[in-house]
Amino acid sequence: MTDMKPTLLVALALSGVGALSVAADSSHFVAPSFRGNANADFAGWENFTTPVGANAPDVVGSDAAATLSQNSAGAIMAGSDIYAGPVAVGSFSVSYDVTSPIATVVFQVRTLGLQLNYNSVSLNYGGGTLSATRTELERATDDTFGGSMSVTSSWTWDLSGVNATALNISFGANTPHVVLDAAQLDVAAVPEPETWAMISGAGLLAFALWRRR
Repeated sequence: MTDMKPTLLVALALSGVGALSVAADSSHFVAPSFRGNANADFAGWENFTTPVGANAPDVVGSDAAATLSQNSAGAIMAGSDIYAGPVAVGSFSVSYDVTSPIATVVFQVRTLGLQLNYNSVSLNYGGGTLSATRTELERATDDTFGGSMSVTSSWTWDLSGVNATALNISFGANTPHVVLDAAQLDVAAVPEPETWAMISGAGLLAFALWRRR
């Protein structure tokens, strides 16, 4: 994989990536059960605008105060994707900052070309750094470009109990030729006390009705 010929890399960067990303985008991502809830935020990226620096979410329905950045010099745009190559080693981060304590975080990402260093993925919430188990959602080989891969992955963190209101997710690669095609971030906040009261009240009412049967 790391010995891809320069001509193939040029093709991947200038034409192949664009063709793959049109087919990829948000396919294979999985919406968590809490998406759309009143205490949840969503951010999605499919069409990046800058290869180095911060990209705001662009997917319809994004409402999170989040940015996704590529931090290594030398990356270029390949269509609407970020191509961290042929010499750059991609270093990415997602920042999110709100006022309500965070309960659950789900992060999903799709890359093309070579793959991420999955051991590099971690979440920092100010009080510490957490890793998470990776779930592979999709893997496909495109033989047109020397065995380049389309890989979709997901990570979930439980932050309930740590009173975090901001986070930074970092991830990167060990080699050049990694293409960032799309990403999604879902964050569920810890319910407010009045929300817990409503849930408890609804539960008690349901129990009372059940007892009266």
